[in-house]
Amino acid sequence: MTKVDTRPKRLSELQVSQEQLLSLVSELSLAQQRQQRRISMELHENIGQILAASKLKIGMLREQSFSPELAGTMDEITALMDKTIQDVRSLAFELSPPILHNLGLAAAVDWLLEQTAKRHGIAYCFENDQQPKPLNDDISALLYYAVQELLVNVAKHARAEKVEVSIERLGGTIKIVVADDGVGFDTAQSHPALIGKDCFGLFSIQERLRQLSGKLTIESAPGCGCRITLTAPLGCY
Repeated sequence: MTKVDTRPKRLSELQVSQEQLLSLVSELSLAQQRQQRRISMELHENIGQILAASKLKIGMLREQSFSPELAGTMDEITALMDKTIQDVRSLAFELSPPILHNLGLAAAVDWLLEQTAKRHGIAYCFENDQQPKPLNDDISALLYYAVQELLVNVAKHARAEKVEVSIERLGGTIKIVVADDGVGFDTAQSHPALIGKDCFGLFSIQERLRQLSGKLTIESAPGCGCRITLTAPLGCY
């Protein structure tokens, strides 16, 4: 009796399952981005305004207070509310920076690079070709969070002295390069900078870019720094 080789069928089924899994990871990543923006807007437009109005009312009561002890307590409450308002704004900005939606990807990446470099004491350089780069909100957010992830990796793993980010338009494509002069790594081996703590790291970014006919490429070697290039089609919906 002839034995049927079932390996091609099983391989095909495995490939289908893998594609479905990658698609699911991409959808989860997109859902996370949208949820972060909703939470950011809620924090900024509702909770932030409520705190600001409460601070204003406490200030009005403070002016009417004839008790030094009560006035002192109100001053303490006002100081606490100031800190809370600042914390809420910082959290909302971190979740989904308004600059990204108001001024565009290039301005947001420039701001992000400046903040990250200053926080970690790294020299930085930003280049933008100033060409129009039409992107819908989802793709713009994907590229922003990709750069954010890469800059976190530079700060945590690269031991770099300088990081450079460039954004340019190449025909119908946007190209973003994040390069550092750090320790580098062997791209043939797993590295903490690429694995991430959850499925919403570079793996999902790479998969989402692939589904959009984009790409994430890595160039690195031990002692030679790292250069990561992101590309995505412009005007993609």
